[in-house]
Amino acid sequence: MKPLQFNDLSLDIKHTIISFIDRPTDLKNLCLGSKELRGIATPILYRSIHLFVGGPQDLRLSAFLGASNPGIPHIREIFLRLEKMVTQDKHRHYHSDDSSEEEEVEESASIPARQAQFTVRLLLDFLPRDILDIFSWQNWEPLSVDNFLLLCNKQRALRVLEIGPMDRPLAPVLEKHPNIFDALTELNSIDVYPDTLDRLRASQRLLQAKPDIENLCISTGFEYSNEDPEDLHDSSIRPGLINRTLFSHMQPLDDCKPFHLKNLDLDTIELRYATDTWLKVIKFSVLEKMEIRNCAGAEVLFAQLSKPHLRPVKLRSLRWMDDDKSEPHALEAFEGLLESLSGLKTLHIYVNRMRSLPKVGPIILHKKTLTSLSIHSQQTRDTIHTYSEEDYDKLCTECSQLRQLSIMFPKTTVEHAVASPEFLAFRVRYKLCVTLLRSISNDYHQSHTLKLHNLRTLNIRRWPSTRESFTGSFARIIPTLCLYEHQLQRMTQHIFELSDMDSMENDYGLGNRSHLSVVCWGGNGKTRHESNDKFKLKQIPFARGWKLDPFGQKSMLAVQTIWRMVQFVEPESDILNHSLYDMHDIHQGFGL
Repeated sequence: MKPLQFNDLSLDIKHTIISFIDRPTDLKNLCLGSKELRGIATPILYRSIHLFVGGPQDLRLSAFLGASNPGIPHIREIFLRLEKMVTQDKHRHYHSDDSSEEEEVEESASIPARQAQFTVRLLLDFLPRDILDIFSWQNWEPLSVDNFLLLCNKQRALRVLEIGPMDRPLAPVLEKHPNIFDALTELNSIDVYPDTLDRLRASQRLLQAKPDIENLCISTGFEYSNEDPEDLHDSSIRPGLINRTLFSHMQPLDDCKPFHLKNLDLDTIELRYATDTWLKVIKFSVLEKMEIRNCAGAEVLFAQLSKPHLRPVKLRSLRWMDDDKSEPHALEAFEGLLESLSGLKTLHIYVNRMRSLPKVGPIILHKKTLTSLSIHSQQTRDTIHTYSEEDYDKLCTECSQLRQLSIMFPKTTVEHAVASPEFLAFRVRYKLCVTLLRSISNDYHQSHTLKLHNLRTLNIRRWPSTRESFTGSFARIIPTLCLYEHQLQRMTQHIFELSDMDSMENDYGLGNRSHLSVVCWGGNGKTRHESNDKFKLKQIPFARGWKLDPFGQKSMLAVQTIWRMVQFVEPESDILNHSLYDMHDIHQGFGL
């Protein structure tokens, strides 16, 4: 019987196979293979588009939007960033970012925002009608109100709509177009970022027009703007300005019909009096995903949600992040909420100024379903909390379904590019390597059997220490950092090799290796290195690669990659993107 070839498969099977390809370069190569493959890969390749506008690359946009481009009708998501003009500065600093450059450049004061608005207008004019699901302006520079109105009028199939900074007041314009949001019949997700009274009023009009949305994100930024009303947040007397404005159409709150949401994100909002406001306008019992960021008084919300009649029984993703959580009962209230819930799949905790980490007991209650876990806390700048050896053992033994793990590991060193004995002991006890170290000590024969068989992504937040300090001039720091990255590569290589050996010995993984594909050092955003308080490094990810020796033998190699490419190496790596500063940066204009 003739062996079955790929070309012999039916069209629907080919489409299913190609749909699992995420890397744009691979999809591009498929488009060049044949007419049939081009018809399958083109919609996948063009579905999500990321563009930098406002720079020299705008000249190529006309070719991209030409009638000869077969991918234009298949665009569903557009993410735009403002390309900031940069100039080299003699005082340069190391910048281990997702770019290939190793030198940080100083941004020019002049930003071509006007050119960017023209480019956005050109893009919206040439796109076919009603094809977009998402249109996101991610730089948080002011967007033209005219472009916003054109977007709403021409792309009526939008599923996600954002109200961010505008070049002029938006609320008066919406008063002249009272029915502009009614045409958005498919809209089910609203993201609002109010930092002015005008944007609060504009957000209220959108919420009033779309009471049946499923996803809501509210991130306030009044502390970064010139407007800072005294009664911004709720008090014991009455709701604050945010609630009085956003939900003015729902007054009185005691008789209102609450939003039935699936996903809720709240950032920089006072929740101390949530019982009288937020618990009335939102039905928390039907939530599936909840993120609470930098919300004072969050313990009140956690305590209320622990009650049977308010408990979110469908909740599968819970994220709590706060830069200064000094309330003594906040951690207890959060642990109580964890104990009342069941079936969590994602749990991310990034809280500073806490006296300790959350107890392991409430976390392992979700051991059968938990696949993504991130825990980080530090009481002071120099005091980073870590679990005890017993708690580490219990956590990694019970939560055996974890696919992504980000946690504060025991301190280690890169001296001679070999991990410290304490760190290697952790690897043995916490399910990443057993086999090789058994020859070192007979004590490891009684080590716990490997349980994290499904681990794909490992994030080691604490930077390993080094004998050399990151001090001195730029010319002195760069060689030290190059050597430091090389040592991190060798440590990562060691982790991959040990996990592969253990997977082959215990018969799990992919046959010849484990599932572990990405090992990342440091947290998202710049994190301080312990050798120098003023020196910060950005996340350094390593992916599993291959190398060929002079004799043609193929072997595994840990390859340093850029942050934005990790998602194409391992789709289950979104834990690396989750940071305390993700939403605060948008108000300060940093971007991710």
